[in-house]
Amino acid sequence: MSLIPQAHRWASLLGMVVWGYGSRELGATQTLGLFGFIPLLPWVWRDGRHSLAWLVPLYLGYMGTLFAFRHRALEPDFMPHGVLPSVMALVLLALWRQRELRQQVQMQETLRQMQVLEEGSIDISAAPDTAELVETGVEAVARLEVAPHIAFVRFREGKPVVISARGDLKRYQGRKLPRQQLSMRATLTDSFSLGSYLEGVPESTKWSSAAVPVSARQGRSLGVLILARDGAKPFQSDEKALATSLARVMGAQLGQMEALQQLEAAYDGTLLALGVALEYRDHDTQGHTHRVASWADRLAAQLGIDTRDREYLRWGAYLHDIGKLGVPDRILLKEDQLTPEEWQLMRMHVHIGYEMLCKVPFLPRETLEVVRYHHEAWDGQGYLEGLKGEGIPLLARVFAVVDTFDALSHPRPYKEAWPRERILDELEYQRGRKLDPTLVDTFLDLDPLSELPAVVGEREARPVQ
Repeated sequence: MSLIPQAHRWASLLGMVVWGYGSRELGATQTLGLFGFIPLLPWVWRDGRHSLAWLVPLYLGYMGTLFAFRHRALEPDFMPHGVLPSVMALVLLALWRQRELRQQVQMQETLRQMQVLEEGSIDISAAPDTAELVETGVEAVARLEVAPHIAFVRFREGKPVVISARGDLKRYQGRKLPRQQLSMRATLTDSFSLGSYLEGVPESTKWSSAAVPVSARQGRSLGVLILARDGAKPFQSDEKALATSLARVMGAQLGQMEALQQLEAAYDGTLLALGVALEYRDHDTQGHTHRVASWADRLAAQLGIDTRDREYLRWGAYLHDIGKLGVPDRILLKEDQLTPEEWQLMRMHVHIGYEMLCKVPFLPRETLEVVRYHHEAWDGQGYLEGLKGEGIPLLARVFAVVDTFDALSHPRPYKEAWPRERILDELEYQRGRKLDPTLVDTFLDLDPLSELPAVVGEREARPVQ
């Protein structure tokens, strides 16, 4: 409590002085003076038991001073029957008020923690990826303020690795906890040996610790939250319950997100396998699928295209020529000029591919657009629909640039790989004709030509398509 009284304290002191002066003037010092504690009640009500250190000495001094000015002898029973009950009244009121204040503080803390749980749950559910989800979850646990030292631990190759941490455990983030003897089996149960987790952490000998499992909805263990604080103050059940609430949200969301990632990885691998399968019809184009998918992703990243659309673009790169499965080998592998009828059949591969892939339910519209429109031209002279400029979907325009570059820079059945200078000239020529000029400029900023070997010799039987 401040040595300088606040406004309510000054008011109480002034009230007590006025009360004492009035009782003296009325000649009822001993009778009315005993009630001089009444002006002190606002002070007691405001500060609770903390006010007693000031009020009891002040009140006793007030009574002594009051009677000293009257020069009267105190009656024998004045102290036990007069002053003492007044002091006891102040003490009892202070203790009762302190209990009420403590309950208010506890209620405010409970409300704060409930708010943290609500906000933390919302933030965890809104996390865009697993890394941010874990960081958000650990930060929410830290905001509960039940423990300053926190770590989320997952098992890698049977060893506990700290994925995210706060406090003194922060230095272990991204590392294995020291001197661990745990097996991978420890993550398959809800029973965790906390001492084993922290046995290599020097400070842990002076900590009180608790472990909270983090599990997916199906009960699959994903890791454990370690809570620790200084001193011998064991974690209470309500504190563990708060952390467990957030751990459940983390586990449910993390398990769902990782399951979705595994599914998408399976999609990715399957679509890549389909794209690579086409290359086995023609050994001269092997590696094309990997290259165009990689360059398309790099160009999209340079353009600031979001992660989801980059994934759809990558799938389109895997499948862009899947329609060529419907083109006869005599046309696809022909080294001479194609006849007009053969060109018409070759151009139909984008339509065939689109029709094939429309039957795959998980493929998004953006991927299908890459397959259908990657041979449309910026000037409207492409095929099949003659789309023009920004009427061509962006991902299809992005892919057209990298597909053209790869066709120029690597051999095909009808041509050798072109030298760097001619590739650059051709890209400049196609800029604003076949290709989006802005995308060509951005692609060249990536300096793709520097990654090509020097090319010697060339032959060309028909235009690059």
